[in-house]
Amino acid sequence: MQSTPEKTPKLPARISKIVVQTRNKSRFSLYNEEKFIIGVSDQIIVHFKLKIGTQIDHELYQKLIESEKNWKVREYLLTLLSRRDHASYELKLKALKKGYETTHIDDSINSLEQKGYIDNDKFARKFTHDKFEFNKWGPEKIKAELLKKRIDIGSINLALESVKTESKIGDALSHLALKRKARILREPPEKRKKKLFDFLIRKGYDYSDISKEIDRLLKHIES
Repeated sequence: MQSTPEKTPKLPARISKIVVQTRNKSRFSLYNEEKFIIGVSDQIIVHFKLKIGTQIDHELYQKLIESEKNWKVREYLLTLLSRRDHASYELKLKALKKGYETTHIDDSINSLEQKGYIDNDKFARKFTHDKFEFNKWGPEKIKAELLKKRIDIGSINLALESVKTESKIGDALSHLALKRKARILREPPEKRKKKLFDFLIRKGYDYSDISKEIDRLLKHIES
């Protein structure tokens, strides 16, 4: 969502009036006499120490414009983060799709990372936990999805340690096999092992883990 470029006012201009905007109480309109200069957020008012009597020249005006663009991106990203955790790359793609400029997106993401609003390590751990516990995705599928989100491989491996235990993998494979029981049993006996094996591979489990468990799983659903 590219904003419509503001018409540059006649500068320099001294602020004679600061008015709270009707639709957003955290934004202010700055005026020189009755001539509008620019609309800014409350944070920008504080950051640049803007007050009645402040003179806005061309240099300050450009700084305010750039700060406003960053502010808009930051507010958009915070709205997304208020709904659920996101990885940095996810946020960047969504902001680009909205039409925001790469420079302002990167600046805003870096700022939010420094303040702890965006934490890719924490995101990787939560994503891994949720996909394994609720969707029964295997480690390979989880890893592939996190790589798509540009999560660092070190963070991925640390996150996967929590689910890559023999007991957890075994329980997850048993759960999936039982859910697939009706469809597997409709197959001829000689095809059942391959069908179950292929299904578990698609769910993201490692070949060696499945191989260790496949006979037990098949016996379990055929009993």
